Amino acid sequence: MNRLTPLVLGLALLPLQAQSDHRKHHYNSDYDFAKVVHVEPLSRTVQQRIPREECYIEQVAVEEPGYQRGNGSYTNELVGGVIGGAIGNALGSNKSNKKVQAVIGAALGASIANDMERRNLRNHYQPGYVRYEDVQRCTVRHDVEYHEEITGYRVTYKYHGRTYQTRMNHHPGKRIKVRVDVQPM
Repeated sequence: MNRLTPLVLGLALLPLQAQSDHRKHHYNSDYDFAKVVHVEPLSRTVQQRIPREECYIEQVAVEEPGYQRGNGSYTNELVGGVIGGAIGNALGSNKSNKKVQAVIGAALGASIANDMERRNLRNHYQPGYVRYEDVQRCTVRHDVEYHEEITGYRVTYKYHGRTYQTRMNHHPGKRIKVRVDVQPM
Protein backbone atom coordinates (compact mmCIF):
# COMPACT_ATOMS: atom_id res chain seq x y z
CA MET A 1 0.00 0.00 0.00
CA ASN A 2 1.14 3.41 -0.84
CA ARG A 3 1.98 6.01 1.81
CA LEU A 4 -0.47 8.44 0.32
CA THR A 5 -3.42 6.03 0.48
CA PRO A 6 -4.36 6.71 4.15
CA LEU A 7 -4.06 10.44 3.56
CA VAL A 8 -6.31 10.31 0.48
CA LEU A 9 -8.88 8.19 2.32
CA GLY A 10 -8.83 10.64 5.28
CA LEU A 11 -9.40 13.61 2.97
CA ALA A 12 -12.21 11.80 1.21
CA LEU A 13 -14.05 11.10 4.49
CA LEU A 14 -13.64 14.68 5.86
CA PRO A 15 -16.74 16.11 4.11
CA LEU A 16 -18.88 13.25 5.52
CA GLN A 17 -17.61 13.97 9.07
CA ALA A 18 -18.31 17.70 8.70
CA GLN A 19 -21.83 16.98 7.43
CA SER A 20 -22.49 14.66 10.42
CA ASP A 21 -21.29 17.33 12.89
CA HIS A 22 -23.39 19.93 11.09
CA ARG A 23 -26.59 17.84 11.54
CA LYS A 24 -25.84 17.16 15.22
CA HIS A 25 -25.47 20.87 16.15
CA HIS A 26 -27.81 22.32 13.57
CA TYR A 27 -30.67 23.14 15.99
CA ASN A 28 -30.72 26.56 17.63
CA SER A 29 -31.75 27.31 21.23
CA ASP A 30 -33.19 30.70 21.89
CA TYR A 31 -35.11 32.35 24.72
CA ASP A 32 -38.48 34.02 24.78
CA PHE A 33 -41.06 35.06 27.38
CA ALA A 34 -44.38 33.40 28.15
CA LYS A 35 -47.34 34.94 29.99
CA VAL A 36 -47.94 33.65 33.54
CA VAL A 37 -51.65 32.91 33.99
CA HIS A 38 -51.69 31.41 37.50
CA VAL A 39 -49.30 31.05 40.46
CA GLU A 40 -50.11 28.72 43.35
CA PRO A 41 -47.87 28.82 46.44
CA LEU A 42 -46.85 25.37 47.71
CA SER A 43 -46.45 25.22 51.48
CA ARG A 44 -46.05 22.93 54.45
CA THR A 45 -46.93 23.33 58.13
CA VAL A 46 -43.91 23.78 60.38
CA GLN A 47 -43.98 23.24 64.16
CA GLN A 48 -41.71 25.40 66.27
CA ARG A 49 -41.11 24.90 70.03
CA ILE A 50 -40.33 28.15 71.81
CA PRO A 51 -38.87 27.93 75.34
CA ARG A 52 -40.39 30.27 77.90
CA GLU A 53 -39.17 30.66 81.47
CA GLU A 54 -41.84 31.05 84.15
CA CYS A 55 -40.73 32.35 87.54
CA TYR A 56 -42.73 32.79 90.70
CA ILE A 57 -42.10 33.67 94.33
CA GLU A 58 -42.83 31.00 96.90
CA GLN A 59 -42.83 31.52 100.65
CA VAL A 60 -40.82 28.79 102.36
CA ALA A 61 -40.95 28.10 106.10
CA VAL A 62 -37.52 27.98 107.74
CA GLU A 63 -37.50 26.52 111.24
CA GLU A 64 -34.85 27.76 113.62
CA PRO A 65 -33.82 25.10 116.18
CA GLY A 66 -35.01 25.50 119.80
CA TYR A 67 -32.86 25.38 122.86
CA GLN A 68 -33.10 24.08 126.46
CA ARG A 69 -32.42 26.10 129.52
CA GLY A 70 -29.74 24.37 131.46
CA ASN A 71 -26.16 24.97 132.44
CA GLY A 72 -24.65 21.74 131.07
CA SER A 73 -23.31 20.82 134.54
CA TYR A 74 -23.51 17.34 136.13
CA THR A 75 -23.81 18.76 139.66
CA ASN A 76 -27.31 17.38 140.21
CA GLU A 77 -26.22 13.86 139.23
CA LEU A 78 -23.15 14.03 141.49
CA VAL A 79 -25.13 15.29 144.47
CA GLY A 80 -27.76 12.57 143.83
CA GLY A 81 -24.99 9.96 143.76
CA VAL A 82 -23.49 11.12 147.08
CA ILE A 83 -26.90 11.21 148.79
CA GLY A 84 -27.81 7.79 147.36
CA GLY A 85 -24.45 6.39 148.52
CA ALA A 86 -24.99 7.69 152.06
CA ILE A 87 -28.47 6.20 152.23
CA GLY A 88 -27.19 2.86 150.91
CA ASN A 89 -24.38 2.85 153.45
CA ALA A 90 -26.81 3.59 156.29
CA LEU A 91 -29.15 0.79 155.21
CA GLY A 92 -26.42 -1.85 154.98
CA SER A 93 -26.26 -4.19 158.00
CA ASN A 94 -22.73 -5.59 157.98
CA LYS A 95 -19.36 -4.34 156.78
CA SER A 96 -19.24 -6.00 153.32
CA ASN A 97 -22.96 -5.42 152.75
CA LYS A 98 -22.54 -1.68 153.47
CA LYS A 99 -20.06 -1.24 150.60
CA VAL A 100 -22.34 -2.94 148.08
CA GLN A 101 -25.37 -1.01 149.30
CA ALA A 102 -23.41 2.28 149.09
CA VAL A 103 -22.42 1.64 145.43
CA ILE A 104 -25.98 0.65 144.50
CA GLY A 105 -27.38 3.68 146.34
CA ALA A 106 -24.91 6.03 144.61
CA ALA A 107 -25.87 4.70 141.16
CA LEU A 108 -29.57 4.88 141.97
CA GLY A 109 -29.24 8.43 143.34
CA ALA A 110 -27.37 9.63 140.23
CA SER A 111 -30.00 8.08 137.95
CA ILE A 112 -32.88 9.70 139.89
CA ALA A 113 -31.12 13.10 139.76
CA ASN A 114 -30.58 12.74 135.98
CA ASP A 115 -34.26 11.91 135.40
CA MET A 116 -35.33 14.90 137.49
CA GLU A 117 -32.99 17.19 135.53
CA ARG A 118 -34.43 15.98 132.21
CA ARG A 119 -37.98 16.48 133.40
CA ASN A 120 -37.05 19.95 134.56
CA LEU A 121 -35.43 20.79 131.18
CA ARG A 122 -38.48 19.51 129.26
CA ASN A 123 -40.62 21.90 131.20
CA HIS A 124 -38.26 24.74 130.29
CA TYR A 125 -37.74 23.84 126.60
CA GLN A 126 -37.98 26.84 124.35
CA PRO A 127 -39.16 25.64 120.94
CA GLY A 128 -37.58 27.06 117.82
CA TYR A 129 -39.42 29.61 115.81
CA VAL A 130 -40.51 29.55 112.22
CA ARG A 131 -39.68 32.37 109.87
CA TYR A 132 -40.65 32.69 106.23
CA GLU A 133 -38.38 33.50 103.31
CA ASP A 134 -39.35 34.44 99.77
CA VAL A 135 -37.64 32.09 97.33
CA GLN A 136 -37.78 32.50 93.55
CA ARG A 137 -38.51 29.29 91.65
CA CYS A 138 -38.24 29.05 87.87
CA THR A 139 -39.30 26.41 85.36
CA VAL A 140 -38.98 26.25 81.59
CA ARG A 141 -42.08 25.56 79.55
CA HIS A 142 -42.33 25.22 75.77
CA ASP A 143 -44.95 26.96 73.69
CA VAL A 144 -45.69 25.30 70.37
CA GLU A 145 -46.42 27.51 67.39
CA TYR A 146 -47.41 26.41 63.92
CA HIS A 147 -46.88 28.42 60.76
CA GLU A 148 -46.97 27.84 57.04
CA GLU A 149 -43.68 27.82 55.17
CA ILE A 150 -43.67 28.31 51.39
CA THR A 151 -41.57 25.62 49.71
CA GLY A 152 -42.12 26.67 46.10
CA TYR A 153 -44.69 27.76 43.49
CA ARG A 154 -46.74 25.87 40.92
CA VAL A 155 -46.71 28.16 37.86
CA THR A 156 -49.13 27.89 34.95
CA TYR A 157 -48.10 29.81 31.82
CA LYS A 158 -49.11 30.16 28.15
CA TYR A 159 -46.82 30.21 25.16
CA HIS A 160 -48.15 30.43 21.60
CA GLY A 161 -51.65 29.38 22.66
CA ARG A 162 -50.58 26.30 24.63
CA THR A 163 -50.70 25.99 28.44
CA TYR A 164 -47.78 24.59 30.45
CA GLN A 165 -47.02 24.06 34.14
CA THR A 166 -43.78 24.05 36.09
CA ARG A 167 -42.58 24.28 39.68
CA MET A 168 -40.31 27.16 40.72
CA ASN A 169 -38.52 28.14 43.92
CA HIS A 170 -39.44 31.82 43.57
CA HIS A 171 -42.50 33.79 42.45
CA PRO A 172 -42.05 34.44 38.69
CA GLY A 173 -44.04 37.65 38.34
CA LYS A 174 -46.20 38.35 35.23
CA ARG A 175 -44.02 36.54 32.71
CA ILE A 176 -41.56 33.68 32.64
CA LYS A 177 -38.46 33.15 30.52
CA VAL A 178 -38.68 30.00 28.36
CA ARG A 179 -36.15 28.29 26.14
CA VAL A 180 -37.24 27.66 22.57
CA ASP A 181 -35.50 24.88 20.64
CA VAL A 182 -35.69 24.84 16.85
CA GLN A 183 -34.76 21.58 15.13
CA PRO A 184 -35.36 20.33 11.61
CA MET A 185 -37.52 17.27 11.30
